[in-house]
This record gives sequence, C-alpha cells and structure tokens, in this order.
Amino acid sequence: MPPRRRPYMAHRILIADTPEGDRRISAILSGYDLVFVRTMGEAQRALERERFALVLVGVHFDDSRMFDLLRHIQAASASAGCAMVCMRSHHFASPAITIEGLEIATKALGCNLFLDLTWYADDAPGNAAVRTLLEALISP
Repeated sequence: MPPRRRPYMAHRILIADTPEGDRRISAILSGYDLVFVRTMGEAQRALERERFALVLVGVHFDDSRMFDLLRHIQAASASAGCAMVCMRSHHFASPAITIEGLEIATKALGCNLFLDLTWYADDAPGNAAVRTLLEALISP
C-alpha cells in the first residue's frame, strides 16, 4: 500500500539545502510550515508524504544534487506542478560556476525562479524583499 499523502497545504514549504542557510530562510519565511531536508532520499520521502506550496532547492543541496531533485519533482506526478525555486545562499568557491548558466539550466528544468540571496541584504528590508518574491509564487 502506498504511503498516505497529506493534503495540499498552502503554507507548507520544502527547503532542500545545507544547514548554513536555515537561519536566514527561517527568518524570511517565518509563519510558514517549513520542512528542511538534507539529502535526496529525505526530499523524495517528503514529496511522497506531503504536498507543498513551494519547494526551495539550494545549489549545494546534497553535494550539488539540485538538478537531480528538480528532475524528480517534474517526473513525480504527485509533486509536479508545485512552485520551484533554486537558490544560492552564499558565494561559490569556484569561479567556474556562473549564475547565468545556473539560471538557464534551472529554468529549462521547470524552475519558476533562480534566487540569489547574496544580492539581498541579510536584514529586515532584504529579507522582506525576498519574502515578497517567494509569496508571489505560492498559489492559495
């Protein structure tokens, strides 16, 4: 028997990222039901159990498995159609990675937005601007 799915929750957001960004994401999305996952397996199980209004995937998620998770979401009929945002929460160590290339690739995989948190100050006005962008993607 397949796992029982919880109904769609307008305020439930899946965060697939490294722990370094938890504090800021929690501040940006305070009041929402946030589910943090660290591995591809945890993300897949969460997507099987629940429906999310939004999925945020960090570039460094599970040793850079962001693209794998995007493909999984698109292929899994139960989670397909939810808003997806890929994000960079800190600067890259390698200059070979370009933001433009990431934006193109994530859009090609159905992502609604590539969000570079380094462009926004980590303060109340910066976090409010990011929250506004994310809330625009969440459909009631």
